[in-house]
Amino acid sequence: MAKGYSEVYYFPGGIPEWRYFNYPLSIGEKWQKIKVTKIPPLEFKEILDKDKDIFLLDVRSLDQQTLNRKDFVFTMDNSTLAGNFIRGAQHCPLVYLEQNYRQIPKNRRIIITDWIMKQSTIAAKFLTMQGYDVIGVLKGGTTRWQLEGLPIIQGEDNLRRLLLCD
Repeated sequence: MAKGYSEVYYFPGGIPEWRYFNYPLSIGEKWQKIKVTKIPPLEFKEILDKDKDIFLLDVRSLDQQTLNRKDFVFTMDNSTLAGNFIRGAQHCPLVYLEQNYRQIPKNRRIIITDWIMKQSTIAAKFLTMQGYDVIGVLKGGTTRWQLEGLPIIQGEDNLRRLLLCD
């Protein structure tokens, strides 16, 4: 007796190509109605400078080499995301947000960043649906922040890891 799926197919271009061919795509009505504010880098910096109680969430992915390690297990104090960060950012890759979001304090307003604003809007909508006060996302992500010459912290040791770790 055979187990598993015998006929498995995939769409090579993913959702963008699916949309290109005008194939049907369904998104929940509540999800569609959530508006996410895109905050330009200079305004984003002003918000961070003025309100020290803002919770800055970085949802960038872990590097592929780390994910491919056989012994890798994501933990809240994970220190595997190397690169440049905005001071004060807390890191939780989007892929782990659903299982870790409850650790984000509900009494703080949230702004979200990623590489180029592709994952941050998803995170913003998800957290909004969970009842969090999401102010918006960094327009253009950390990439645009750096291109505009705004301050960053280099290297993994300087970023406080996921969600309130000491």
